[in-house]
Amino acid sequence: MINSTIEYYIYRMILKANMFRMKLIYLFSMAVIMTLVSCNGGNIYTEKIEIKDDVWTYSDSLKYSFEIKDTAQLYTMQLNVRHNEEFPFENCYVKIHSIYPDQTSKNDVLSLEFADDSGTWMGEKDGNYLKAPIAIQPIAKFKKAGKYTMVFYQNSRVDSLKGINSLELILNKKAS
Repeated sequence: MINSTIEYYIYRMILKANMFRMKLIYLFSMAVIMTLVSCNGGNIYTEKIEIKDDVWTYSDSLKYSFEIKDTAQLYTMQLNVRHNEEFPFENCYVKIHSIYPDQTSKNDVLSLEFADDSGTWMGEKDGNYLKAPIAIQPIAKFKKAGKYTMVFYQNSRVDSLKGINSLELILNKKAS
């Protein structure tokens, strides 16, 4: 009887010590995560637009509008493109129509690369899709405060581009 009582108390002490250790590990992990998150510059804007039936046509435009308040801040601009493995090309050309707060505008053409030189898809698997993160402006500076609009048009050689599911535009403050 005495032996089992001692074993019980030893067991409880070990259990309490393990729980204390787990709490310390949890608190340490949370501190590390909070530190890493605070090092990120901060998200300003994120919007994901789905493409109907995974077919992006010339007539489909994807419009993103965001507000810039701090013109001294540097930003990063990323486009996450979700596509399936049946997408027939290694890249996709897009035309970007940018409209600035003073209503002036600019057109650019950009090649969005989904595969490396060997033809291997880049990005991460996301269910039946691949998500290709593309830095469209690793460092962006906005000259004027106000509303900015970016309209994306598919600009490839075929009118109906099959296999593109969505485009997500992400604008972050650049961490210093």
